[in-house]
Amino acid sequence: MIIYSKKALDENNQDLRKVIAPGTGAFMFKERKVAEKWVMVRNPNYWDPELPYLDGLELLHIPAWTDRGTAVLTGQADYSPNVSLETHQEGLKRKDIVGTVRYPGEFNSYQVHINNERKPFNDPRVRRAINLAVSRQNLIKAFGTQEPIMLTRWMTHASEFASPLKELEGLPGYRADKAADIAEAKKLMAAAGVPDGVKGVDLVSASVAPHAEILAPAFQEELRRTLGIETKIRVMERALLIEELKKGTFDMMVHTEYRSPISDPGPGWEMCLKTGGSLNFSRYGNPEFDRLLKQINSETDRAKRKRLFAQGMALLDQTAPLYLIGFTDHLPMWRNYVKGHASEARVFSELGRVDTFWLDR
Repeated sequence: MIIYSKKALDENNQDLRKVIAPGTGAFMFKERKVAEKWVMVRNPNYWDPELPYLDGLELLHIPAWTDRGTAVLTGQADYSPNVSLETHQEGLKRKDIVGTVRYPGEFNSYQVHINNERKPFNDPRVRRAINLAVSRQNLIKAFGTQEPIMLTRWMTHASEFASPLKELEGLPGYRADKAADIAEAKKLMAAAGVPDGVKGVDLVSASVAPHAEILAPAFQEELRRTLGIETKIRVMERALLIEELKKGTFDMMVHTEYRSPISDPGPGWEMCLKTGGSLNFSRYGNPEFDRLLKQINSETDRAKRKRLFAQGMALLDQTAPLYLIGFTDHLPMWRNYVKGHASEARVFSELGRVDTFWLDR
C-alpha cells in the first residue's frame, strides 16, 4: 500500500502517473530511457540508515521471458524475478554462474477476459461454450517454453481449497478429450442464437511476443476451429491494457489480471468476480455468486469453507465469467554473486524488498 499526501494529490489533479511521485523509498529516480531502462540511485535519507546496501539500480525493460533469462545467463543482467522455462532449464545446468528455482504455485494466472456487457458474450451460454470447447491443454502446451501454466480451476493450485489435479482432469471443460465438451458447447451456442459462431470479435493482446505471437493466436485458432468464433487480434503496449480494461472497450483480452494476493482465493474472488470488484474487468455480475462469496469470507471453519468454495467453482463453471487458462509457476534467476534476495528460500515470487540486495564481487 502507498499513501500520498492530500497536498501532492490535489496539486496534480489526483493523478501522479505523469510526475515523479513523492515518497520515502530506498531508491530515488535518476533517469529513464524509454523502452530501455530506469535508473535509480540510493536514497541517502532513507529511514533506515543501514539500507539500502546497493548504490543504485538499473531496471532493464525486457518484456520477453527468454530474453530476460538470456540476459542473466550472459551477464547482461544480475537478476530477474521471472525467466522463461527454457532458460531456467539452461540455468539449472550452469550452477557455476547462476542460481534459479521454480516457485510451485503462484497467485497469478493467464486468462482471457470476456466482456460480459457485449453481445453475444452477455449470454452465459456463450461464455460456457467457450470454456467447454477451448482446450486448456493445447494452450498450456503452446506456451510451454515460456512460462509454466498449470491446469487449475478458478484458483491457484497452491490453495488448500483447489480441486485435486486427478479430479480436475475428468471434469467437463478441463479434460483433455474434448469430443463431448465441443458437442455440448455447440448446443449451447445454438440455444443462444449463434449456431454458426460469431464474426468480427475483437481480441486484444499485449504486444510482448509470447502473448501476441503465441498465446493470443493459439486461443484465436481454438475459437475458430471448435465454435466458428472469428476474432481479429488487436495488439497494444502492455502498459496500456489496464486502461482498455477499465473502459471496457474490448470483446476479449488475453491478460494476467485474474489473481489473489494470498493463496486463499477469497480476497481474489472479491476483487475479480464480485459484482463491482476492483479487478472485475470482465464485468461479471451474479447476485447468487455474491451471496455465496459473502458466506465464504465470513466462515472460519475450514471444512465448511472447502464445501462453499466447491459450490462457488461449480457456479463459476456454469456462468463462466472469463476463460481461465491456468495459474502459473514463476522462475527467478540470478548471478551467483547476487546476495540478499533469498529467492531460494521463498515459496512465491512477491519480491518486495530490493534494499537488502548486495553484490559479492
